[in-house]
Amino acid sequence: MPTRNTVVLQQILEVLEISEPQALARLERVYQDSLLVVAGDANLIASQAKELRLAINTTECGQVLDHLAPRARISLDQAEEAINALFPDRFVEP
Repeated sequence: MPTRNTVVLQQILEVLEISEPQALARLERVYQDSLLVVAGDANLIASQAKELRLAINTTECGQVLDHLAPRARISLDQAEEAINALFPDRFVEP
């Protein structure tokens, strides 16, 4: 049964050339409480830099990704919006 991480985990296993179903199942268990997201890659950064008319090379694209990585987190506002959209009337009075 696919989970929120199946696509990313399958890509990782393909890169490692591992096709064993138990490997995917184990990774699904380990990351069952996580959200693994590929937020972008060097090609995305290069294309956005070009659109912004900023000159950077491939190595610098990686550095931009490294700089952005710590900020690629779900914010409190995003969590609130999602919870309220999916589960209305869940506010607990103090």
